[in-house]
Amino acid sequence: MFFKVSSALLAITAVSVLASPVQELEKRGAVLTAQFATESEASGRFILENNLWNQAAATSGSQSSQVTTTNGNTITWHTTYNWVGGQGQVKSYANLDLRTGLGKPVSSISSIPVTWDWSYSGASSGLIADVSYDLWLSTVANSGGASSTSTFEIMVWLSTRGGAGPAGSQIGTANIGGVTWKLFQGTVATWTVFSFVAPSEITNFNADLLPFLNPNQLANPPSRLFLQPSSLKATVYQARNSSSRLKVGPNLLKEAPH
Repeated sequence: MFFKVSSALLAITAVSVLASPVQELEKRGAVLTAQFATESEASGRFILENNLWNQAAATSGSQSSQVTTTNGNTITWHTTYNWVGGQGQVKSYANLDLRTGLGKPVSSISSIPVTWDWSYSGASSGLIADVSYDLWLSTVANSGGASSTSTFEIMVWLSTRGGAGPAGSQIGTANIGGVTWKLFQGTVATWTVFSFVAPSEITNFNADLLPFLNPNQLANPPSRLFLQPSSLKATVYQARNSSSRLKVGPNLLKEAPH
């Protein structure tokens, strides 16, 4: 995915996979400005990452990310960015990573209910961006996402603007959560990526993510797959004086009865 960005704001609220919410209020986090700056949130249940992965592709620009509130399992954060140059190239992947309840076999999970609410504010006419959630699967337990041990990347695209699109080509559709998603299959690095793209922008999404991991929708899946660190992110290809705001939760990973 590729961005050219000029002055934009993203705010995200997320709720973790803990079955029992923890009541706690915390102050604002640090302003993350370094290329790969991170901050642990909610007692380690999440990690906020600035992730200016390809900032060198821009002729100029910068980006910062910050948690504004933590309330139990709810995290509110924003990222501001201003990128110039590097048409059609990724600059950054600011994201909030889920870090708890992972490393489990997909077969042991009964549901992953989520609620997402988000909007763009002051989006420019030239905005090229997407809002998506990454779920990583591996045949190796307790491995990280986006690594040589990754087997599948599952992406849920709530928004594509300005021509932003997934890797690969469309192989069919899937009806999940009352939405008929366009299903794409492609290859990134060493793993296969399946992207479920909404037919139109969904700004309020309340559904179970587990059906997106249905083996029947994957090409020749291994018999045993483990859920790895997963993240909510916004990918911006091009924007001018734009802003985005997202709210995500609750996300309660539940184990199947034994």
